[in-house]
Amino acid sequence: MKKVLIASTALVAAGLMTTGTASAAEKIKLNLGGFSKWWVVGAWQDSSFEDGTGVGYANVDVKGDNEVFFGGSTKLDNGLEIGVDIQLEAGGHTETAASNPDVIDESYIWIAGGFGKFIVGSENNGVYLLHVNAPDAAGNWGEGGVLAGGNSSGGATAIVSPTAVRGFIGGNGTAPRIDNDAEKITYVAPTFYGLTLGASYIPNASGTTSAQKGEDNSLQATSMEAMGVGALYANTFGGVGVKLSTGFIWGDANVASAQTDFTQFVAGGQLSYAGFTVGGSWRKDKADEKGGQYGNGGGSAVATSGNLLNTTGWDAGIQYASGPWAVSFAYFQSESEGNAGNNLEDQITIWQVSGKYNLSPGVDVLATAGWAEFDDEGSKAATGDANHNEGWAVMTGLSLAF
Repeated sequence: MKKVLIASTALVAAGLMTTGTASAAEKIKLNLGGFSKWWVVGAWQDSSFEDGTGVGYANVDVKGDNEVFFGGSTKLDNGLEIGVDIQLEAGGHTETAASNPDVIDESYIWIAGGFGKFIVGSENNGVYLLHVNAPDAAGNWGEGGVLAGGNSSGGATAIVSPTAVRGFIGGNGTAPRIDNDAEKITYVAPTFYGLTLGASYIPNASGTTSAQKGEDNSLQATSMEAMGVGALYANTFGGVGVKLSTGFIWGDANVASAQTDFTQFVAGGQLSYAGFTVGGSWRKDKADEKGGQYGNGGGSAVATSGNLLNTTGWDAGIQYASGPWAVSFAYFQSESEGNAGNNLEDQITIWQVSGKYNLSPGVDVLATAGWAEFDDEGSKAATGDANHNEGWAVMTGLSLAF
């Protein structure tokens, strides 16, 4: 899991890239920006899961997500703009741990003009950048949420996901993250009557393990060449805001010397009016002939060659915002079939209520309460159930943007 919290990093960085502009006769001047979020979390795991795993989990935790952005641009005499964005992980979770030393989260350059924008480097793919999902008032939803985040190996979820439970690659959200922040070339076309198109080419999308991060094309045994294309339509009609997105990613991987196809389909939408926003999204992953890390959503090996894994998930939510206040409710569910060469079905269900209150520009008080269930159809041992966990979580936090 790349992040503990979903911090709208791409949007914040996009705003940063428009600042710090220099003339063509000057070097690029970097501006400083970023965010800091900290949560105090209360979580209660299922007692049968703790008995089955032999682990007693603490009921109180502190989760954080902190990044510092460095970005700037220059405008050439011919009208082209060229810029850079570098995002430094600043502690608060496992990103800076010795086992996962990805200190620079994203780093890329961009070229923009009347033709659109090209992004080259480590950044989310074009389908991800245009994707729309369920709204959440606290920015605490999807693959980066404290409750809804990744699996147990990522250490991000307040309610622990059993290792046997499989779900989406990249965490429990509908955003397409097959490649994580692997190096790539992305093109975003100019918006035309509300329609924006984006596409990415990823030489190696093998970004599911900390040892690779999709950054070493010499790892041919686990490499995946991938391409994706997406679209976003955003417009307003008589005070009603409309957002619709869709996208497709295809990957061709070399896993255990067997060529493997991997596909992701995503779609989402939102309607907003008079402070209310209603929205949701859908995603389907299909992995054929799985013999390695792409076959389970968690990054560990699946021993059975020829395994087919299909994961389908969706989310839906509603939000109301008025002045400094915002409240929301969101629901997520995913189902995975064919894990480890069998026909068993794993299911993940999450719902949460979130709130936000703005104290001053860049300072928000956050709160979330919710429930999560992770279920594997494997057998239950007499001493407990290590393949099933469910529980409640409540949390409050503070978000600072600078």
